[in-house]
Amino acid sequence: MMVLMLDGVPHVIEEFHTSGTAQTRHKQHTRLRQLKTGRIIERVFAENERVAVAQLETRRVTYSYAQGDMQVFIDADTFDEFELSNEQFGDRRWFLKENEEYKALLLDGRLLDIVLPPQIPLKVTDTAAPIRGGSDSAWKEAKLETGLQIMVPLFIARGETIRVDTAAKKYAGRESQEK
Repeated sequence: MMVLMLDGVPHVIEEFHTSGTAQTRHKQHTRLRQLKTGRIIERVFAENERVAVAQLETRRVTYSYAQGDMQVFIDADTFDEFELSNEQFGDRRWFLKENEEYKALLLDGRLLDIVLPPQIPLKVTDTAAPIRGGSDSAWKEAKLETGLQIMVPLFIARGETIRVDTAAKKYAGRESQEK
């Protein structure tokens, strides 16, 4: 993960693509998340534009609990406490599970962001009864253990654990029972 320093404020690259042809200069189109506020901005960089990259420290942290509008993490090695606001986290907070370990990004000893895995297993806590033999194109709503609501195939039952794509916030398959 690359963090750019724009006007002295850290931004993480959420998405990017290049445009341009052999005759025109290439440009980088980016979607950036400002790490202090969680705000998303779009920015285009010229191919010769230089931007400072933040020197980040990574640590292992465990998600501990939510307190008001803050999420509290404990450093796995030093047991230091770190907090991130719901505003900084945005919708990604629906993927936080108590006592799960995550990679934390720190800048100058301050917690900037938590890196989520591409997929995360979550238990279905509420959904309509499963329908066997339903087509793969038929979906129903399900509530997951963290409070997240997503659409799942008809054959998924309450109590089942499914994999959820953390970037798209979508069903990504059943979680295999072997651990």
